[in-house]
Amino acid sequence: MKFALSTLSAALLFSLCAGNALASGYHFGTQSAAAQGTANANGAEASDASLLFSNPAGMTRLTGIHVSGVLNVVIPDGKFTDQGSTTLFNLPTGGSNGGKFVKPTAVPHAYLTYQLNKDLSAGFAMFVPFGSKSEYEPDWTGRYNSIGTELKTIALNPSIAYKLSDKLSLGAGLTAQFIEGKLSKGADFGSGALALVVEQQVAANAQPGVPIEVVRAAVMNRLSGLIKQVSGNPLYSGGVKVEGDDWGFGFNLGLMYNYDENTRFGIAYRSSIKNKLEGESKWTVKTPAGNLATLLNGALPGAGTQVEARLLAAYTDSDASLKVDTPESLSFSFFNQENKLAVMGDLTLTRHSRFKELRIDFANQLPDSLTPEGWINTFRASFGVNYLLSDAIKLRGGVAFDQSPVRERTRTPSLPDNDRAWISTGLNWKLDNKSSMDFALSYIKVRDSQVNSYDNGGQTNGVGSAICNPAGNTSSCATVRGRYQLSSALLGIQYNREF
Repeated sequence: MKFALSTLSAALLFSLCAGNALASGYHFGTQSAAAQGTANANGAEASDASLLFSNPAGMTRLTGIHVSGVLNVVIPDGKFTDQGSTTLFNLPTGGSNGGKFVKPTAVPHAYLTYQLNKDLSAGFAMFVPFGSKSEYEPDWTGRYNSIGTELKTIALNPSIAYKLSDKLSLGAGLTAQFIEGKLSKGADFGSGALALVVEQQVAANAQPGVPIEVVRAAVMNRLSGLIKQVSGNPLYSGGVKVEGDDWGFGFNLGLMYNYDENTRFGIAYRSSIKNKLEGESKWTVKTPAGNLATLLNGALPGAGTQVEARLLAAYTDSDASLKVDTPESLSFSFFNQENKLAVMGDLTLTRHSRFKELRIDFANQLPDSLTPEGWINTFRASFGVNYLLSDAIKLRGGVAFDQSPVRERTRTPSLPDNDRAWISTGLNWKLDNKSSMDFALSYIKVRDSQVNSYDNGGQTNGVGSAICNPAGNTSSCATVRGRYQLSSALLGIQYNREF
């Protein structure tokens, strides 16, 4: 048996895993409390330094020096209901529904803009573009597909903006992005070992003229007691933990067009960023291999010793790496102020379709882990309003629809993503002529998701049907079947200061 890290890339790269109910795919969801209050519709508002994330061209609207510090607090809620998860032998994996696998998380962002002269401005942003954490109970029913995933990212984004005329400004920036991730999952060594024993017994008992399936059925019947005893049994299961990190580099562009003093339009682009995450994998194999040896040697003398030697030789700690390109995005936004009311909107297109597969390269003799993904391109549409309640208080509100790139047939417990809807409210409180505070509250509801994930390393037979091929994959060949219910509350607070 060979066991795969088929969810490594989700762990190291993608936020969305079960812990991320904010934005589709693997985006964190928001980088500004001012934007959050409008459900991220204010890309063309350009009223504080946090505009650097949405459109750097908006810097030319700010005079002097502006700083903004943001803190988001994610309060997620997730529930998984098992609907018949099974091992390689189609036996129940057993275990819990995962417990409280998502927990509250605080995420900071910071921004600075500086007006160099009347036409030229510079800025620096530090924000979290992707990030999530999920931790299932170690004995949960999907443990052979995923137990824990954690992603931490930070992006450093210096940029400049130039005012070509009173109506048109351009902006550009460079992005340095650091990614750090961790993964843990179980390994059903018991099922893998018995699958090997079954094939050995089938080969030893094959007879001319007797269909091989008849022989296999007889062997399976004879070994059924052992199979039931070890398949999915924690005594004969191991696991793996993986850590990795990388720096990647990209760029962003922006355009801001002022139709008149109350109306403007924006276009913003963020490039794809290439990453090669490098780290190490550490296996828990010695104890379960020893347990299997004792059991199998008692039932099939010599078989246990052979299985133990095979497991210890194959599952050695080693380096591991994964190449990933994060997707580019293109946003169109507008803003219109009429007396006390402002309306705004944003449409963001993301090229998620470049994510076709996960492929992890191990430095030891284990073959690459391959998991087909086949994501689709997506859009997010947001609409928001501001209302000047008084000279000191500006109320905000917004709604958004965020399309998921994940299709049902490739949904996994590491990324049980689906379309989601946002509803947000917030306010800007002007403390004095130079400073203000933004507060925001959002509720994000993810459409309930069905998961039927066969973790077989992407192996198929001659007609394209999924199979468990011990010689060509590194997975436990377990199947997670169930239903996810995910939602999240998001709190945002932001301090803005002009110098």
